[in-house]
Amino acid sequence: MDFKQLQYYLMIADLKNMTQAAAKLHVAQPYLSRQLKQLEQELGVTLLNRTTREMQLTSAGRVLQQRARELLALRQQSIHEITSVRDGQTGTVKIGVVASINNGIIPAWLAQYHRHYPGVQFLIEERPSSEIVKMLREQRIELGIMRTAKPLSGFQQLELPTVPIVMVGRQLIASEKLAHTGIQILKNQPLLVHRYHVDLITKLCHQAGFEPIFLAQVDNSLTLLRLANQGIGVALIPQDWLDLVRMSHLQAQTLAIPELTRPTTVIWQTSRLSLVGRRFVELIDSQRIKINSNIRLP
Repeated sequence: MDFKQLQYYLMIADLKNMTQAAAKLHVAQPYLSRQLKQLEQELGVTLLNRTTREMQLTSAGRVLQQRARELLALRQQSIHEITSVRDGQTGTVKIGVVASINNGIIPAWLAQYHRHYPGVQFLIEERPSSEIVKMLREQRIELGIMRTAKPLSGFQQLELPTVPIVMVGRQLIASEKLAHTGIQILKNQPLLVHRYHVDLITKLCHQAGFEPIFLAQVDNSLTLLRLANQGIGVALIPQDWLDLVRMSHLQAQTLAIPELTRPTTVIWQTSRLSLVGRRFVELIDSQRIKINSNIRLP
């Protein structure tokens, strides 16, 4: 039994009409009939009950119909993967990204990769962390880039340097004082924060003996910057977002709060990582984009 026989059989089984199947396959009907008979003889079963008016699948025929469909699909997928990622020069890297990660870092990675492998395409989807994990397990993506340092069962992880949190606002306290103040600097400040940080900030403030004032809790750091630019509060954002904005009224200062950092982790399932995906991980690992320690906002 070869793949051609399976292809012939599947067409016959789906159409249940020898004449139509022969026409679809562009072969002579007698030839197709002989192929079906040879397949039945090889397997030692009857696959179709034939009458002058119709064909009906037997129980064995229905099993082979399903298996033939699966085997042919797997063969086609294997051929596509082998030919499309030959030497890692072509193919598609499917990536899930948490929206809170700096969109300036990821394009830098893609640009570096593109210079090495210009034939590789990228499919990038922004999703919450929980959905990224689900998409990886369902093989809808092969790489996830998330803000987490927690080990995830069944995955390999590449932890990248953590990103400090900076305070951004129109009028900040002098940097000399801020550098030695720590969490107390947030007291009585109208805070614009990412929801990811609410519980941690609350805990740190309570430990310091005061209640934080959350003016806005959002899911997008760019929104926090825009709110801060309106002068209604101070935004706490990952430092790597500063490169994405040019807001002349804003000032920025790194906080002396070591607990407030944002880890970035690349995760994947080893057995399901393609050659182009593996090379993307290797490039990220070897060409890590370092966060510029200089705070700047025009």
